Amino acid sequence: MDVFRIAKTRHIRDLGGEGPRLYGGRWNTKGTPVIYTSESRSLASLEFLVHVPLAYEPLDLSIATISVPDDCPAEVIDASALPRAWRQYPAPTALADIGTDWVRRGDSLVLWVPSVLVPDESNIIINPVHSDMSGVVIKDVRPYAFDDRLVKRGREA
Repeated sequence: MDVFRIAKTRHIRDLGGEGPRLYGGRWNTKGTPVIYTSESRSLASLEFLVHVPLAYEPLDLSIATISVPDDCPAEVIDASALPRAWRQYPAPTALADIGTDWVRRGDSLVLWVPSVLVPDESNIIINPVHSDMSGVVIKDVRPYAFDDRLVKRGREA
């Protein structure tokens, strides 16, 4: 299966989850490494945009296509099993606890979670300390830029 990640070019090949380990995220606490990816390029774009105002859009972005073995162990989180306010910002700490506990258990390489932005689509979190991580490879890295119309609207707002 291919998943997608957008990041600054200097960080795009990091498969150790260093950024999330340092800062935490919706699905992990500080100190817990994970790799946030999306099931499509368009969802990866939305997920990036929600975290970085377009007025500050980095000009040195890349998109990575990451191959995850189809037969790898996976866990799926259904939105119906999450706290009622799971989509709120900032995220309820219960979500970071779910992801952190998942990493610590080490039962699966990937965790499928519903996207807050597009609930019928999924983000795929990769556990970089899982024993099957050696099967995860970066297939392709390409420069990435948002359409000028998006950037202009973001800067005018």
